[in-house]
Amino acid sequence: MLILALTLGDGSVLAQATNDPAAMAREADACARRLREIYGEVARLEEIAPPEQQGLVDCIHSRALKIKGLVDVAEGEQTEIQQSVKGERAAMVERYAGDMKLSCARAEKLFLEAQECSTSVVLKTPPPMAAAAADTNASVAIKIIPRTNESVLPRRPVERTEQTCLRQERFAVLLARAMELKLDEKSTPPDCVKALAKLAVEPLGGWQPGKCATVDDVYVACARAMKLKVKDPQDALSYAQALRDEGLGVDTLLPARDLKLDPPLVVDSEVRQFLTTGYAAPLPSARRVTPD
Repeated sequence: MLILALTLGDGSVLAQATNDPAAMAREADACARRLREIYGEVARLEEIAPPEQQGLVDCIHSRALKIKGLVDVAEGEQTEIQQSVKGERAAMVERYAGDMKLSCARAEKLFLEAQECSTSVVLKTPPPMAAAAADTNASVAIKIIPRTNESVLPRRPVERTEQTCLRQERFAVLLARAMELKLDEKSTPPDCVKALAKLAVEPLGGWQPGKCATVDDVYVACARAMKLKVKDPQDALSYAQALRDEGLGVDTLLPARDLKLDPPLVVDSEVRQFLTTGYAAPLPSARRVTPD
């Protein structure tokens, strides 16, 4: 039996993996609470950061955005877990609970990075006015010490079939959440599809509920949501390149695209991960989505 553990920021172990759906649901609830706690702590760090130290503010804010994305996705996963427990779908509970553990671990790391921002950002102030020999237009220079890239976990084989794929209407729901569209709590997948279509956020062929989403659909919908410019509006790979140029994990989080084959189907977990670490929580260089 494979035993997994998630270590929280205070050094305590959350719980060991189990095949009991109810126990996994409790672990997921604990993860969700911890995620909200972490977001609150980082938000406070951002509030007390001196506004004149823009490098420090940006450093903390970028981590806060990513953690907020993790919190939002976790809320949806909690709902899915609760429904899966009621429906006695243990495999689904285990999958969503596993995703939430990864989100918690990533949030803990982002929390540490936010705390380290004050040491990783070096501020250089200009010499005192009295010591200046001549007028100058020089301003405060901010240097951010680069970090090493995060290690990428090896990919596990994914079964991509009509039975395991992420349906387009479900993808629309996840994307609408990532964009923080103002929808009613009782909004249905068709409501999300309609809201996205109004913003021209849709795959090349438009939304087709019931159809499996492909990696091309993800490229196009996400790039359009971010209002990115593409070389060829009719070529899905142009959208992929636009996302790649923004620093999003197209090549590490989504299935590989073989030009000789049809675009691969995507599954729920990898799209959630992409929206969590890429779109919903963009890198500092990525633009923040502001729906009209």
